[in-house]
Amino acid sequence: MNSVVGEFIEEKIVDGKGRLYLSSKLRGRRIYVARRGDLIVLSTSRSSLVEALRKLGGSILDEYLGLLEFLGEPKPKEVEEASRKRIWRKLRGY
Repeated sequence: MNSVVGEFIEEKIVDGKGRLYLSSKLRGRRIYVARRGDLIVLSTSRSSLVEALRKLGGSILDEYLGLLEFLGEPKPKEVEEASRKRIWRKLRGY
């Protein structure tokens, strides 16, 4: 492993209930999570997370970012509904 990369990567163990301990400094703070395949990105800043995801690229990711821009900070149900509508509009165009 590259020594510079090794400085920024920590190995954590998820407990039996699916929890991951990050830091007591984050207690009570809002954390933003993005998943892409087996990659999980966490950030305390929504804008930093969006910027990191843009750098990763990808069409599915672009769809997700488009939804975030359209909805602001949506609830999971709102994301599901908007995704369905957006996909349906694209499919009708073919």
